[in-house]
Amino acid sequence: MNVIPTHVWIGPNSSILVEANSIFFGSVQVDKLNGSESGLQLFGFYTSPRVNVVNWSESRLVSLSPRSSKGWPYYLNERASLNISYTVKPEGCSVRLAVDEGWLILCLCYCLSFSYIWLHVVNKNSFTGSGMIQVNISNSGSYQLAVTNPNLKDVEVELDIDVTAVVYDTKEAFYKCNFSNSECTFNTIPFVLTSPAPRQGLLAEEQEWVIRISYQANWIVDSIVIGLIVFMLVAIQIYKKYAGEDEYVIDDDSSIVSLLVNNDDDGPSMKYSCTESLAACDADVEDSIGNKSEEMCATRSRCDICFDAQRDCFFLPCGHCVSCYQCGTK
Repeated sequence: MNVIPTHVWIGPNSSILVEANSIFFGSVQVDKLNGSESGLQLFGFYTSPRVNVVNWSESRLVSLSPRSSKGWPYYLNERASLNISYTVKPEGCSVRLAVDEGWLILCLCYCLSFSYIWLHVVNKNSFTGSGMIQVNISNSGSYQLAVTNPNLKDVEVELDIDVTAVVYDTKEAFYKCNFSNSECTFNTIPFVLTSPAPRQGLLAEEQEWVIRISYQANWIVDSIVIGLIVFMLVAIQIYKKYAGEDEYVIDDDSSIVSLLVNNDDDGPSMKYSCTESLAACDADVEDSIGNKSEEMCATRSRCDICFDAQRDCFFLPCGHCVSCYQCGTK
């Protein structure tokens, strides 16, 4: 699986450092999409290489037709700078001169018909006669030095460009690729892509290249990450399922507790009524038991013959008392 590739438009004397994360990427492929002139080289390192500061210059004489533009790519690293001296002819004519950064440069590379419109919107400073501008680079990336003619007649611009560039030292490289097949593929190690210095006798377009950098995904790490994501999703679903069942059980228990609480909330009157009723019930039971015992005692003390008088006669020699005196003497 390829991650979204990165396109870079570079010119002469470019020095690009690319450091890919070996955890997420297994390999890197660099393709040269255009530019027939050879000279691109790729150097591999075990660690990030050192940087050097170099100075170089070039001169350009540009003829621009009405409402047209011309641009040249530069890949500049942080802390680089450009000193641009310009002369505009004929006198009285103005041009727009700027150094622009961003992915829209690629649009200019392939869609030159739209370059004037874009530059006309971005660049607001016009220059006439002769002068110099200085540009300091704070971010590494692709830049374009562009000149636009907003006039209705031809103009000629002479440019002297002094570049103070920050480049990477390639002396300690252990790997080298010359783009013999217009591509280089290697493991995820720091590498530096360089382009040759400007050469006489070649058109500017012949010394420009569009490079595509593609990152190949690390299948082992990707499989582990996907597995962890699937495991987490399944675990969340299982947790939601059992958490829902526990919630239902808790709701039932809470309803029972609420009933008990409601009964307790009825007030002390309910408690007192219950207590009083229980006491009354106990008293009734005791009264009934007492009445029955009294009746049994009264029955046993009466005469077994007449059932009217009390037992007051004893029989000898046994001593039983079962009748009254009158019945006993009969």
